[in-house]
Amino acid sequence: MGRIAEGVAFHRHPLRFLRSRQSRYGDVFTIRIAVAGPMVVVADPAAIHEIVEKDGGGEARRHILGMVSERSVLGADGSQHADARGRLEPPFAHHAVAHLGEAMAAIADRHAATWPRGRPFRLLPRMRALLDEVFVRLILGVRDDRQARELAAAIGRMIYTPGNPPIPPPGEGNGLLGAAAKRLFDRRSAPAKRLLAEELDARREDTERSHDAIGCMTDLPTAEAVDQLLPLLMAGQEPPAAGLTWLLDRISREPGAAERFVDAPDHRYTQAFARETLRVTPPVHSVMRKRDGTLTMVPIVLIHRDERAFENPDLFYPERFLPDPDAAGPDLPFGGGPRRCLGEHLARTEIASVIPAILRRHQLHPVRPTPERMVVRGTVLVPRHGGLTVSA
Repeated sequence: MGRIAEGVAFHRHPLRFLRSRQSRYGDVFTIRIAVAGPMVVVADPAAIHEIVEKDGGGEARRHILGMVSERSVLGADGSQHADARGRLEPPFAHHAVAHLGEAMAAIADRHAATWPRGRPFRLLPRMRALLDEVFVRLILGVRDDRQARELAAAIGRMIYTPGNPPIPPPGEGNGLLGAAAKRLFDRRSAPAKRLLAEELDARREDTERSHDAIGCMTDLPTAEAVDQLLPLLMAGQEPPAAGLTWLLDRISREPGAAERFVDAPDHRYTQAFARETLRVTPPVHSVMRKRDGTLTMVPIVLIHRDERAFENPDLFYPERFLPDPDAAGPDLPFGGGPRRCLGEHLARTEIASVIPAILRRHQLHPVRPTPERMVVRGTVLVPRHGGLTVSA
């Protein structure tokens, strides 16, 4: 097809594109995409762990998202990744985020109170704004109200694009286009970098607060700490915002689902409902690794729809995860191996806290009769129209 046509086809309809290639070439095939270049796709459910358990995820992510620092938990590999991850694990541990549910619900309720009623609106940008504030206040630990509002707004501006670009963002190695993209990102990220630096410098005077993400960075030079925190801000917004948007859309389509989430968000069925939503519409399209110069991807969007792993894979059926969730097939919405998503416990707490808070405020109804198709935004899968919904 050519790299541009193939890139557009992948970004605009990833499931259809990958299925067509798998049908023609088998479980291992190469796609060639403008900017990103060639990628070897491994779509055999029996072989995914051979890829997922390997290192090289940082180099792969930098290949797709050129703005990610090689020193950060997202962009590093080997011992550098282990050090970066180990530094940040405490504020993301289960016991650290489990008690944040009430504060998350309060933020969600305040945001949901401003959402429109009686006319269509897009869920995705509102979920981004909500989760930016959750991340800034509860994970980074920014207590000053003005500083928190400014940093949350700066994160949103930093990664904003009109619509969903049909090719990956250019980065290093992409010539003049990559250089121009870097200048644009540097300009957009400057306010967030400044605010992070101010918070870090102020926090060094507060020796009693070391449990949050910024507190874990105060022993590093300011520039290095900001370099590591900046990609974390992006990871704390895009995938969870997409995941919670998909979940709210699905809840609005299934009779009785909203009441179940409000009454018992931690019930086995609601957990299965959330897991089935993330199976059918995962927030990230692939697990990626780069080894010996070869960029390899395990396509989550394809593996989760493989009939060898799931019976009737295109059917939304939460009961498939009951009574034994571990027997249902591959579960990759949070990746796997040594690079399994650092924010998994945070995301699960957001599902149990943010979703019920929104549903107490709004009775959501989908605008379209069927779910919006998935499109690719960077490495994230988002609804084509941003999750159009209306609140009665």
